[in-house]
Amino acid sequence: MADFDKAHKYIIKEEGGYQDMPNDTGNYTDGVLIGTNYGISADTLKSFLGRTPTKDEMENLSFDDAVIIYIQRYWSKILGDRIKNQSVALLIYDGSVNQGRGAMRSVVGNAMRNLNANISDDKVFSEAGIKKLNSLNQQKLFEEIYNGRKKRYEKGQVAFRAGHLKRLSGITFNGNSKLPTWAIISISLGVVSLLTLSAYRIYKK
Repeated sequence: MADFDKAHKYIIKEEGGYQDMPNDTGNYTDGVLIGTNYGISADTLKSFLGRTPTKDEMENLSFDDAVIIYIQRYWSKILGDRIKNQSVALLIYDGSVNQGRGAMRSVVGNAMRNLNANISDDKVFSEAGIKKLNSLNQQKLFEEIYNGRKKRYEKGQVAFRAGHLKRLSGITFNGNSKLPTWAIISISLGVVSLLTLSAYRIYKK
């Protein structure tokens, strides 16, 4: 199954630190320019805090808090650890971060239907939806999702188009769906270490 840490390494490579470019719509919430940090948009931080954040709070967002937000608001929402192919999981996770979960729900739903899967958009990121997603040809699924994301970028803001398409092109398909080494060792020994359990609890908060 897909591994969060592996997927998140790509996100961190693509997402920089704080920026408050006025022409980036993701930097605004409630009509106020707040900015973005570690790829966390103003609206996302607002949702996490339960109130409108200040610009100072965005600028001083810690890396650890950003990771928690990514897990809670993106990885867990797409049931990332249930997706069997790492490349497909990364493609969906990255798209959810950069293009929005709603957009990716539509992109993935269209991709699955193009492969003759009977699925509605609202069921894509459900247990049944992910089970159906895992049953499809993973390389063809990857290509369909990739093309769906590309089309959305091509219709998006011209100022960011080249950078977004370059970001997308960095994600390639790998058919290897092996479990992470730590998971294989844990299963073989029948032991879940305290460290692994603690990390899991943090990720699932």
